Amino acid sequence: MAKPLEKKSAKILALILALIMVGSVLVYAFKGGYTTPSREVKYSVSGLRDTLKLVSDSSKIYYLDFRTEDPNLTQLIDAYWQSLSQDYIFRYIRFTSVNSTVYAEYSPVSIGYYPYLFLFDVGSSKVFFTYDEKQEYDGVTLKLKGSYGMAENVNPIAVGTVDAVMRYVDTISGKKKVNITYAEYISKLPDLEYRFAVILTGSSADQIIRMNKSAGPVTDFYFEGIAVNDTGGYDKVIAMNFKQNVFFVKSNVTAYYNVTRYGDLNIAFMHDTNFTKIVTAKPEMRAVFIEPVEENRGNES
Repeated sequence: MAKPLEKKSAKILALILALIMVGSVLVYAFKGGYTTPSREVKYSVSGLRDTLKLVSDSSKIYYLDFRTEDPNLTQLIDAYWQSLSQDYIFRYIRFTSVNSTVYAEYSPVSIGYYPYLFLFDVGSSKVFFTYDEKQEYDGVTLKLKGSYGMAENVNPIAVGTVDAVMRYVDTISGKKKVNITYAEYISKLPDLEYRFAVILTGSSADQIIRMNKSAGPVTDFYFEGIAVNDTGGYDKVIAMNFKQNVFFVKSNVTAYYNVTRYGDLNIAFMHDTNFTKIVTAKPEMRAVFIEPVEENRGNES
């Protein structure tokens, strides 16, 4: 015969099992009925290259893909994100999910003021933004908080200074044309699944390179992107459009190295299993400058 204490323990165990069974039913019930909050999307683009074209009139771009599982790239992306996420605007925004972000900064419109925006690929998931005012702009819902704004029903969703957000809406809706020159450079980039990228245009690109005996700008476009190779290791692409007689040359800075040229646009493709080597690798360049030679007239009699 079971003792009273054993009977009591058996009853407690039975109650716990019953609660577990009820809890399991509730979990499955909620799992089947719960969906991520969604939003209407009026204008949408997919893929990094098409997204970059929408901000081809900006001077500086960072691309961070949060879906990467490679620990080395994750560390690199996190370092950039830690810096960017300090922006005051993130006091007003909350996400349900984010795949990637493009940060675009424009040339200053006044001393110390740089319009900028973040483009977040969130699919159709809901983004929550604390705002003081809401208005319609070309069929897009803008939510405004002081000098900040969010374009809600577009993807990638745009968050940043109001002028930059409105410029993005103008471009994604087709009201404003993309910068054809830079868009063509972007179209010629190798079709890789980039996880991290930096793009500089105009004077921002020219500031990264200095050459002796050169006069005027050397380059007006710089791209650097890193991808994980399906067979192992990493791929890196650096592209520059030169304004002078400068070009990439063959090199052994990485295990695999190849150069392709489209006129003045030089593209170096590098591959290596060493992540540190890939991050620091730069293409070798040559410059040819033709200087006028003064004619030696000899002695005059």
